[in-house]
Amino acid sequence: MSLDQRSTFILTQLLHARSYLPIQELTQKLNVSRRTVYNDLEKINSWLEEQGLKAVYKVRSQGLILDERAKEEIPTKLRSLKSWHYEYSAQERKAWVVIYLLTRLEPLFLEHLMDRTGVSRNTTIDDIKCLKDELNNFHLALEFERKDGYTISGDETDKRKALVYYLSQALPQQNWETELSPIRIFLRTKRDNGRIFTIEELQKVYDVISESEKVLKIQYTDDVLHSLSLRFLLFMKRVAKGKFIKVHPLEKQVLKGTKEYEAAKVMSFKLEQAFGVHYPDEEVLYLTTHILSSKINYANGEIESRKESQELTHIVTSMVNDFQKYACVVFEEKELLEKNLFFHIKPAFYRIKYGLEVENNIAESIKTSYPELFLLTRKVVHYLERYVGKSVNDNEVAFITMHFVGWMRREGTIPTKRKKALIVCANGVGTSQFLKNQLEGLFPAVDIIKTCSIREYEKTPVEVDFIISTTSIPEKNVPIFIVNPILTETEKERLLKSVHVALDELGAMKGYSIEGLMDVIKRHGNVDDEKALYQDLRRFFTQPTPIGPKQEKPDLNQLLTEDMIQLREQVTHWQEAIQLAAKPLLLKGMVTESYVKKMIKNIEKFGPYMIIAPHFAIPHAKPEDGVRQLGMSLLWLKKPVTFSSQKGHDVHVIVVLASVDSNKHLKALSQLTHLMSKKETMETLMTVHSKQTVMQMIDAT
Repeated sequence: MSLDQRSTFILTQLLHARSYLPIQELTQKLNVSRRTVYNDLEKINSWLEEQGLKAVYKVRSQGLILDERAKEEIPTKLRSLKSWHYEYSAQERKAWVVIYLLTRLEPLFLEHLMDRTGVSRNTTIDDIKCLKDELNNFHLALEFERKDGYTISGDETDKRKALVYYLSQALPQQNWETELSPIRIFLRTKRDNGRIFTIEELQKVYDVISESEKVLKIQYTDDVLHSLSLRFLLFMKRVAKGKFIKVHPLEKQVLKGTKEYEAAKVMSFKLEQAFGVHYPDEEVLYLTTHILSSKINYANGEIESRKESQELTHIVTSMVNDFQKYACVVFEEKELLEKNLFFHIKPAFYRIKYGLEVENNIAESIKTSYPELFLLTRKVVHYLERYVGKSVNDNEVAFITMHFVGWMRREGTIPTKRKKALIVCANGVGTSQFLKNQLEGLFPAVDIIKTCSIREYEKTPVEVDFIISTTSIPEKNVPIFIVNPILTETEKERLLKSVHVALDELGAMKGYSIEGLMDVIKRHGNVDDEKALYQDLRRFFTQPTPIGPKQEKPDLNQLLTEDMIQLREQVTHWQEAIQLAAKPLLLKGMVTESYVKKMIKNIEKFGPYMIIAPHFAIPHAKPEDGVRQLGMSLLWLKKPVTFSSQKGHDVHVIVVLASVDSNKHLKALSQLTHLMSKKETMETLMTVHSKQTVMQMIDAT
């Protein structure tokens, strides 16, 4: 029985699960129906039966679990198999076709591609038709000649970009340590003549790249080290075919002035010795661009003094300043945030500059979980776009958003030191910090002592109560929990339960299941909406130590009601405008007089920082400066008030924001800034005659 990508993923999840794996968790992760999961389980059970192992157990109201003997023997069974029948998805098939065509030395015909992907003639022809359209996006053409078979024509730089992209499609996880890693699956399914590379070759490249860390005084993330190893090995296949990159003369001069170029020279020399492939200087420069574009953990934390780094430092500062302005927050450790963000922005700059797409598997989760912060981040990346001369895609914006989200959640969070935990993350500083902040919210009584890479973990003794990792790691006599970098509500529920059970801290609720609890409820009464009940129970049991009642983020029209809006002809000076604009908040007891004074003092000290769009300002201070309740109030002035002598500091609309924390106001603020960024909004406001007109505009957001 063949296992495809999805059934292999489910088998991996079952192997790593410490207890029952709820079916609903699988449907959420895979975005498929329960019926689809059951179909995949049939494939898995057939495969297990062929291996002489017991089928997956399904326990009502609990979920799925593997027999302990099966858990122990599956890795061994996989190692002993001479070949493993694996069913590729359509996207995987197309990706492998491109990789084969760009790396193999001998001609490839239809029969070869059929053999490599394991599908019929008609399916292979359909894949080729789709590929022709896809490759147009890379300015490449898929062609066929009787003598040479299928070939991809176009510029070598475009071919390399396509190679990197399709590598991420074929092998989204590019490590090769575990038996169920996609690379090992691929190698098991191929005879010698179908293999593009071997594990031994990968390991040689891996060792060469990891040695370069000493030269650069950095540490690559685990994911990057694996990804670079695979890329560099396949680039070498192109070089061996006599296919070389051309680098613009101006770029040559810039790249040769970097320490990454020196490291690339050392790497290419060692690769030449190991594989007997000569690297022209332009290929060394090409490797340099990939090194510059890679996510790293800096060992010394120092920011270089090169002009480019200085420019990026200014860009980061401007981005953080604007983010504070748009989000109406103040970062207490702003300099430390800027330093951390710089170490992410620098490789991002080179990725964007050289068109090296970054695969961000959690970008959609970021956009869904933090839509307001994603939009605010999108508003501030224009500094980077202007400098690099290209637009920043959503994947890169999501990475930057993670830094802001993580920092906003970090500030003011001091977990109680009751239990100790370690986070092992292969994805880099931003992802590990983001995961850390999620876990600190979920386990307020746990002290997360450190986040580290897999390599650090393997070399360092641990003195913690449990470990949370984003990938499979060796045991160290403490419980290990495998999680995704962004936890869904179901995953939080399961992790919370698993940790408490492992640490024997759940008490009367030990071993509870939401599905089991629903069964009990249904036996004693009617449930009109099972889905709503499930969601409410899940939220109830997974809410970590709330302080006060849970509050959702209100919409703009819930805060800016008609009684919070004032229309005036004019005021004498901006101080009067601030006092008048805040009056509805004062009358309702939402803020104190000290809050109004602090806003005025901030403007006197820092200038009109709160003007975020033409004729529009959002004055605010910190929650501790006198906020009693979340609120907004709006003052419209027919004649603008001037905040300074500079151009653009004349304001018609003032919205005073009183935020109780750095989070609850974001949805309304995002709606407000979106509204005020429209040209037609300001045109309408210039001629407004009633509060009702303003309310109609607000209600339309």
